[in-house]
Amino acid sequence: MGRKPATLPATTPLSKLRPPHVRHAEVTRHRLLDDDGPLSACEVLAVCAPAGYGKSTFAVQWASRSNRPVAWATLDESDNDPVVLLGTVNAALAHATDTYVPLTRMTAEEPTFTRFVLPAFASAVAAVAEGLVVVLDDVHVVDDVAAQKVLRTLVDALPIGSQVAFIGRSLSAIPLPLWRGQGRVVELHAEDLMFSAEETAQAFEAFGRTDASQEVHRATGGWPVAVFLLSQAPASLSMTNVSEFIETEVLDPMSDTLRDFVMCTAALGSVNTQLASAASGSPYAARFLSESLTTVLISRGTDGWYRYHPLLQDTVLQRWHRDDPSRLTEVLATAARWYADRGMLDTAVTYALRCEDGSTLGPVVWSAIKVALLQGRTRTAMSWLSRIDERTVAAEPELSMSAAWANVAACQYGSVLRHLQQTLSLMPADWRDHIGDFSIGPDLALLLAVSHHGVADASEAARLAAAAHAEVLPTDPIYPLVTVIVGINQALVGDPSATTTLNEAAALAAAAGIASTQVEALALLGIVQMALGQQSAGCDAVERALEIFGVQNLDQMVSTTGVVTLAKVAMTCLRGRDADVRAAVAQQASVASEVQLILGWYKPLSGGILALASLRLGDLAGYHEHISWCGQEAVCQAWQARARREHAATTPLAVLTPAELRVWELLKGRLTLSEIAGALYLSRETVKSHTGSIYRKLGVASRRDLQDLAERWG
Repeated sequence: MGRKPATLPATTPLSKLRPPHVRHAEVTRHRLLDDDGPLSACEVLAVCAPAGYGKSTFAVQWASRSNRPVAWATLDESDNDPVVLLGTVNAALAHATDTYVPLTRMTAEEPTFTRFVLPAFASAVAAVAEGLVVVLDDVHVVDDVAAQKVLRTLVDALPIGSQVAFIGRSLSAIPLPLWRGQGRVVELHAEDLMFSAEETAQAFEAFGRTDASQEVHRATGGWPVAVFLLSQAPASLSMTNVSEFIETEVLDPMSDTLRDFVMCTAALGSVNTQLASAASGSPYAARFLSESLTTVLISRGTDGWYRYHPLLQDTVLQRWHRDDPSRLTEVLATAARWYADRGMLDTAVTYALRCEDGSTLGPVVWSAIKVALLQGRTRTAMSWLSRIDERTVAAEPELSMSAAWANVAACQYGSVLRHLQQTLSLMPADWRDHIGDFSIGPDLALLLAVSHHGVADASEAARLAAAAHAEVLPTDPIYPLVTVIVGINQALVGDPSATTTLNEAAALAAAAGIASTQVEALALLGIVQMALGQQSAGCDAVERALEIFGVQNLDQMVSTTGVVTLAKVAMTCLRGRDADVRAAVAQQASVASEVQLILGWYKPLSGGILALASLRLGDLAGYHEHISWCGQEAVCQAWQARARREHAATTPLAVLTPAELRVWELLKGRLTLSEIAGALYLSRETVKSHTGSIYRKLGVASRRDLQDLAERWG
């Protein structure tokens, strides 16, 4: 029962869409930005250099020279995920021009992502009515293959006359060799961004200094950030160690109050007044940010956000780790909760992972993973969990619950059961009686209801499903899935409302665009209807499920595939040819072993269906094996009864009279004719006559042949 459908766009913080503010003191590199230079007409600008080379400032100056709309996005760690990156680029393009119509539905699930999402994104970009300038800063955070496809699709789809700049410490995310060969790219590196002696002097003059610029240029080699730092320092100071210099010349001269504020906020990288106040606890956040911080290591944005230079951030983090790591944990945890409260879940997870605090990781990661799985971002969810110590996961119910559901999506069913048991061990003994009192209560009840692990019987599973259903709002994206699970459990306990519930689930999933849940609802509806004798309606439901399954390319979702292929076996038994039945059985068998590990009801339900298929194919051994799988649940018993009736109707014993059948039952054993006559209160001659008739009707010549036939037919 996959939780991978995607209907939710990523939330993009506004701070990512604003370029850094260029101060009057910044140096303009006219030698690179001249109007007739190669940068003015290039399709792709690639700027690659380490920290401190003024890459972002240069990109702002380059973009500002265009008369076209500028879409800016500063990427972060969360953008190493195709859905988040699509959301960021979506927001940047929509922010830059009214003619871009952003995507509203995104998923990273393959092959849907490549076949549907990327083409839809390309069409939306290509439909923009004007040329654009797009700047993507900090591209070095992207190494995910699917996320890289987003960047390439963007470049290829932009209208003629557009320009794209990729800025980062490395640019492995873009196909530079290909673009070089096509003549589409101009590249700049650290040596291109180094200040010349003239530019170093210009930087000194911007701070009212006319001395020592030549010495500084020789000492720094024209490294821009070092030039700016030394332009504000005593003329006698040389550049030996950047971190040491920042500590002694930037942090130490500050007042204790201001330094504590900077230490708390610079550790986060980017802040606005509200986040800065929450992280530092200072009531003076607005004044400190707008008035007191004069260092070149902070960039003041026009949208209320401030960005610390990575060198200052690195220095502050080193100092925290050295002097007070527990305080750093508090700051990062506060930032994680702040972003989570505002729905910026990927950013919240970034800070929660950095703080490594279980009590923060639990609620933040759980909230984010639920959304990520609904967007098909299983790899991202699993990567988050992989960065958390296994002992921490096992100690926090929200983390173990996150791991259980993420492994459902990843089809790692052994891990599902392990994390499910961990979660149950952390819950109070009576949690099932009031599941709404726990943040993970409804989802834990849901997992038990769909898997039947840890429940006494189908009735308890049905009760848990109903309790989870009562706690989930109809607006929640998982509501259709909850309704499916309620429906299948109603069918298992013989509740006549099961077909109504599954019909409702299919409609809800269709309205929400959740294809996998719609397929599961329709497939189960068909299975239940066919079990109740509603053959035409059941087969129609299954055919609709198969149609959606094929169009949406859901075959990589193992649980969905398991349900729909079982329904296909049932349908072909009633409507198809023997070849169709054989193909459906083979397809179902390819996933059955995985699915039945997590769906406890799957094997008992498949027993009667596969027994019927075995009869259709003349496989009597298969019939006997599968009929033994059937459980006591209502819908399983209905399929078992149908298979037994089919078996009785097709066995050669149907040609025997009632009297002959009584003799047949005893002939299968080792009794002599006289002993059989005594047991049935008949004469030996009568038994002998019945035996001869049985031999003729069944086409056997001896008692041994008869016993072999009995063994085959059971």
